[in-house]
Amino acid sequence: MPPHSEPQPGNKARPAAGNALLVIEVADTTLTRDRDVKLPLYARNGVTEVWIVNLARRVVHVYHQPGPDGYRELFERTAGETPAPLALPSAAIELAELFDY
Repeated sequence: MPPHSEPQPGNKARPAAGNALLVIEVADTTLTRDRDVKLPLYARNGVTEVWIVNLARRVVHVYHQPGPDGYRELFERTAGETPAPLALPSAAIELAELFDY
């Protein structure tokens, strides 16, 4: 494989939003847009889990159970916690390390 090529899927089908198991948005100045514009689009299109990293408040907003009217579950995780994505529970993230950059 050439050094500057990108791997391509075996079939010609394009991935859909519902194929995404986790979307992470990092919000410094974009929190309102991420929450009010992007989040409803992710939910309507079946993205299983969305994390919005709110840098100003040093919290992560975790959304589960998408539907046509938004996400049915919201959890707020703080710097002392170690959340993991539903699709990969072994990939827990130490939020204290995330916010101490």
